[in-house]
Amino acid sequence: MMTTSLIETLGLKHQGLISIIGAGGKTTLMFRLARELADSGKTVLTTTTTKIFMPGPDTSPKTIIAGSIEELIKKSKSGLNRHSHFSAGSSHDPGSGKLNGFDPDIIDQLRQTNLFDWIIVEADGAKRKPMKATDTHEPVIPTATTHLVLVTGLDAVGLPLDENHVHRANLFSNNTGLCMGAAIDEQAIATSIAIEINKAGALGCPQVMIVFLNKADTPDRIDAGRKIGMLLQDKTQLDRIITAALKDNNPVKDCLPPSNKKKEKK
Repeated sequence: MMTTSLIETLGLKHQGLISIIGAGGKTTLMFRLARELADSGKTVLTTTTTKIFMPGPDTSPKTIIAGSIEELIKKSKSGLNRHSHFSAGSSHDPGSGKLNGFDPDIIDQLRQTNLFDWIIVEADGAKRKPMKATDTHEPVIPTATTHLVLVTGLDAVGLPLDENHVHRANLFSNNTGLCMGAAIDEQAIATSIAIEINKAGALGCPQVMIVFLNKADTPDRIDAGRKIGMLLQDKTQLDRIITAALKDNNPVKDCLPPSNKKKEKK
């Protein structure tokens, strides 16, 4: 029987720094995972190296604003006296409602303090689209990252390749060979994911790399997730390929083991 625990499915144990990239559910995954970890007795900070909407009390009991590493450490120590999980950013823009994130080196320095068992970082932006292709300056991953999770929305399957559905659609087209306006298929998604994972892996920081195929809330999407997972088995060095629907109480639908290339490397 498939486990309902994201902690178990992602293989999270004692401590670490999780960077979440991609599109199609990064913020939802970050806060659901934070809640699970906090409920299991872990201390958790949720933050970003880009921008996210200001967390509400339903997702984060507290949000601190800190303009320096010293202030971040001080406010984190104070926050941990009352909460096992809260969020942090460098500033808040009331006009956009966005929480601005930290430079990666600030998060690296915070990780060295061991104040939190887990730091979860949204390290990529996608303009709320189910798919994206990264530009040269993306993603913004802290060096101390132990777990890299690339999220993709399975609701992209069958949609036309355009800017309404894919962030940087032209770049996605160049990467995959799929023509603009054509229906996005599993092969194109797998090709794009492989490029993004190999790009992130070249940075050398993540010990564990995971693909999280979200929005598998219909049988067809679950099948699409499995097909993408099988295509990725020979393309990338992955520890897990997870098909899930984060809106469900039991989110995990399928989980493939380490990819063939990962097994060869080991």
